[in-house]
Amino acid sequence: MKTDDTNAVILSIGPALTTTYISRLQEQGVSDAAARKRVQRATEGYTKLAGIRFEKNTRFIYRPEDYGTVQFWRNLESAFYTHGKSYWAAITNLRARGGMCRRERFAQVSGAPISRKGQLPPDIILERLVAINMLEVKAFNDQEYILFQPAYLRSSPIELIRANELAEFVALHGIKEWARRLGLGSYNKFNMRDEDEAAIVSGFTFDLTAPAYFRPLLQVVDGKPKPGFFVCDINLHGVTDDAAVEAFVRKCDGAAFSAKVGRIMPVFVADVFSQKGFELAKSKGILAITPETLFGSELAKALRDLVRLLTDTGATAAVNPDHLSKVLKALTRIEGASANIRGALFELVVGSLVKDVEGGSLKTGFKVESLNTRETAEIDVQLDKDNHAGFLIVECKAKNPGGRVSEAEVKRWYDNRVPLIHRILNTGFKKIERPFHFEIWTNGVFAASALKWLERQPKECDGYTVDWKDGAALKIYADLASNVSLREMLREHYFRNPMTSIAQEHVTVVEGGVPNQS
Repeated sequence: MKTDDTNAVILSIGPALTTTYISRLQEQGVSDAAARKRVQRATEGYTKLAGIRFEKNTRFIYRPEDYGTVQFWRNLESAFYTHGKSYWAAITNLRARGGMCRRERFAQVSGAPISRKGQLPPDIILERLVAINMLEVKAFNDQEYILFQPAYLRSSPIELIRANELAEFVALHGIKEWARRLGLGSYNKFNMRDEDEAAIVSGFTFDLTAPAYFRPLLQVVDGKPKPGFFVCDINLHGVTDDAAVEAFVRKCDGAAFSAKVGRIMPVFVADVFSQKGFELAKSKGILAITPETLFGSELAKALRDLVRLLTDTGATAAVNPDHLSKVLKALTRIEGASANIRGALFELVVGSLVKDVEGGSLKTGFKVESLNTRETAEIDVQLDKDNHAGFLIVECKAKNPGGRVSEAEVKRWYDNRVPLIHRILNTGFKKIERPFHFEIWTNGVFAASALKWLERQPKECDGYTVDWKDGAALKIYADLASNVSLREMLREHYFRNPMTSIAQEHVTVVEGGVPNQS
């Protein structure tokens, strides 16, 4: 084989591990020693990817002009799969979850052990993938997220990521109840993501864990009981394919590798599994479950509707109050998730309320950006009144009934958010003089110091006016609504005493595993 033929082979493959070029030449009848020499000569002037170490000391090389192309990233992913599984698992898990996650969740999403000799920890994986521009860290409203940087590895919108995370949080509370009522883990020893104690087994972070003493997992060592572990991950973003399942299997295998760790019962919950993904899970002993299997069709549909409600409304005119009420009733039955659901949907309830009472065009839960300064702000509720009568912009502060809005919260709203939003929205509207009115609403109360501070501030500012409503004022305003569902939602979910509502609502598991309200 001539040198020109070797160059043609290398160019046809594109950026790759040196072993990939050598293997291709060997397939064409070139000996190992000759193939290595020819690759070495043909790739003089190529660049070695810095910062990433591959197994067996092989290197990923490329021409400078190929860096950052689609072929570069795809071939690098293939190289990770064969010679860098820690990087491959992190990328696969992140892609399966929409291409973005909160920074504090990366340890769990990466599938890597926090601390284990000879294995890369999540922070090192992140650092190296950021260094080669495959991942980046970006702040959204003071919260840092990890996301893909290459354009072809597109990340989902932040609104969808947040909505899926909330739906997963709600579902995890239901899974926790299901698992502990069946005795799959010690009743009071479940740990869940985003709670006080991380859900970790054998150095690996999961969404939900618990020590388990039921017979298939229990062992007796030196005359003492040795518990096993219930472990669970959840992904409600799209279809969970065989690659995502393989990455989960890899994590479970890693957690079970040490002889010091008890037997593990792995559960993977996904909205939908691909056929190959489901078959792989079954073949590897993974319990692959959907929310519909666990909770029944009503609650499963409510979880999907929750995501749609939180992602579609920024671009639509209004939310159907009857549908919103149905979703709230279904999901607040899950013990432990009620407060989060009520808080997340408060702005939708308020938005539907102001549109019902005042008419106009509604937008909720969306972001605006200054074309000049690139500053951004999130708007909870914006009502564009009919006949160019002006804008009503409401900041929503959902609280448990009786909860307080602090002085710090009202100061940030008045001094920071209101001027910024007005500055962004006012661009282009000065000539037609559309008045801007800002209010901060809560179903709770304002702390005495917050109310005192607000009352000292001017209500009429340069180009806009401000005001506020506490729970009592919101009740009076809600009485103006023509839609019965709106009044009932506020009364049932936002004005009731939490001791007679939240504490009495929980999920129980009946025959077939379907939760009912008790």
